[in-house]
Amino acid sequence: GLRLPKAGDVGSGQITRTWIIYNRPGANPSNPAPTTSNNTNSQPSSQDHTHAGLLFALGLQGHLSALSMTDVYDYLTQGTVTTTIGILLGMSACKKGTCDQSVSKMLCLHIPSLLPPSFATMEVAPPARTAAVAGIG
Repeated sequence: GLRLPKAGDVGSGQITRTWIIYNRPGANPSNPAPTTSNNTNSQPSSQDHTHAGLLFALGLQGHLSALSMTDVYDYLTQGTVTTTIGILLGMSACKKGTCDQSVSKMLCLHIPSLLPPSFATMEVAPPARTAAVAGIG
């Protein structure tokens, strides 16, 4: 299997933003975005589940900090529900104890009860809501 070094280990290879983005399913250098959409009716493939697990593992090891918030936004808007869960939990694990406001806002946006009434019509898949609540702690 794939062995991931912890972020910041001396002498270990660093996992970069480029490595993360270009190793998602269906990605190629000319179009790194996946072709699926983030809605509750899409059926994720086993590649999507595998990549979501990889994103979660990268977050647990602290490597998702290499992604910018625009990269995270791309994953959240163009990925599947399982990818969204992997990003939400991975980013919250990666940034634990830092009080990172951008991650807190990202997680709160996936919890409808924390949104103002004008955003109440925003549809969020129940598994993504659960992941956001778990990520907030």
